[in-house]
Amino acid sequence: MPVVLITGGARGLGKIFTRHFLANGYTLALNYFSSHQPAKKIQHQAGSRILLLPGDIKNPSAVKEIVARTIKKFRRIDVLVNNAAIIRDKNLVQMSENNWDEVIQTNLTAGFYLIREVARYMIKQKSGHIINIASIAGLRGNIGQANYSAAKAGLISLTKTAARELGKFNICVNAILPGFHLTDMGKVVSDEYYQQILNESVLGQTTRAEELAEFLVFLSRQKSVSGQVFNWDSRIL
Repeated sequence: MPVVLITGGARGLGKIFTRHFLANGYTLALNYFSSHQPAKKIQHQAGSRILLLPGDIKNPSAVKEIVARTIKKFRRIDVLVNNAAIIRDKNLVQMSENNWDEVIQTNLTAGFYLIREVARYMIKQKSGHIINIASIAGLRGNIGQANYSAAKAGLISLTKTAARELGKFNICVNAILPGFHLTDMGKVVSDEYYQQILNESVLGQTTRAEELAEFLVFLSRQKSVSGQVFNWDSRIL
């Protein structure tokens, strides 16, 4: 069975991604930071097909351990999904250094650590697919989200650079703009911002998480597409 490593895989969109990969026959390495009980519940349901990997992916040593444990258990990594993300929304003039640093480190730098570490094994395999969960904010910015927008813009550029460097090893690297979802992260937005999202959608609705997860699994199986940014949203860029 193919092996997928998902960061932030115990809650929100990550939990939905986890469920769909398991349903499609994947073995799962699930990273999380503090969601111990949700992760244990997933493990109870999936049994030996899942390895729980608690750890702070902002720490490069923790990332090395996460990847090493995955390789030790399953002998390979076929797919990496860089999903973990946080928000610390403030207007620019109110944003603290900690607000900035924490979001950049979690949403961008951690992705770099994971790609760097996983790529070393995928190069030896001469195969693999890395999928970064980016955001429409990374392409057009967003009021109150200078940190988040900058991090996601960086993740998009990192995707394209990694695709160029790793393509010769038969490794695909792509990004998805997942749209807006009423997960724990999405529920904290104001009513005004939520209405704005609906108004900007040509369908007048938010993205369906189940459809997104189906697309993610589909993309992970593709062998001839790389360096692309897929906008899984109905807000037109």
